[in-house]
Amino acid sequence: MKQLLSVEWKKALTLNRILMCLAIIFIPTTVQFLYVKTGYQFYRPVEVHTEMIGGIIALLFPILFIIIYSNSYASEIKDNFITYMKSRTKLSNYLLAKGIVNAVLTFAVAFSMVFVSFVLIVYIEPLLNIVVYETRDIRHVSVGTFEIFLSYGTLTYGLVYSFWVAVNAVLYSTASYVLTIIIKNNFLALSLPFLWYFVVNYAIAILGFPQFSMSSTAFPFNITQQPIWTIFVPFTTNIMILFSLIFYVKTHFQEKVFEHAS
Repeated sequence: MKQLLSVEWKKALTLNRILMCLAIIFIPTTVQFLYVKTGYQFYRPVEVHTEMIGGIIALLFPILFIIIYSNSYASEIKDNFITYMKSRTKLSNYLLAKGIVNAVLTFAVAFSMVFVSFVLIVYIEPLLNIVVYETRDIRHVSVGTFEIFLSYGTLTYGLVYSFWVAVNAVLYSTASYVLTIIIKNNFLALSLPFLWYFVVNYAIAILGFPQFSMSSTAFPFNITQQPIWTIFVPFTTNIMILFSLIFYVKTHFQEKVFEHAS
């Protein structure tokens, strides 16, 4: 397994993919910052960060991380590389190695995207005075469900929230990866998690329970502060769906992997 992981990391960390990861980490947050730095009333740097993260990133959340490495299996199927690997290693271990690399890479990029922007806004930006903060009428503006972690320190909040976003990103990218094993249509397999994210957000909004939407789980900034347990309802749903997909692959391994790869 160590050798498989080593080989997979070498395939994953190409120059193009590294540049793509850096683009995901810096471009969306930079664009959003340039949009919100003027015309908004802020009292604390952490509020600027929530506006940066809760805009275009919240809208495109699954796509940003699905495109990193979730299609690695599908690409090798297309190039008939899996057929070659079947005769050289245990295919289940090979698929597991690809899944691990996909999950770790996704986690690293998602965590970096949130935490690097958090450090820049909370600790660096105040030294540069790019954003003008309201000082005449000091108010306590909640940053949402994760406000409770600010009582343990700003850095603790940043670490906890970055970790949470990264874990949610891993769920979507892993689901896409598993779906490429189940479904031969690569575009459909990669699109389903985003469609699920978008449709559930819309349906939950119509039903009047925005605190349980997929976007509010990772980006609870556009609703009033909710109890911390609310974020675990959609999260648990996604966990159950992912485990069901993995279980399906394990129980239909011959059909969905060996025949698919032939």
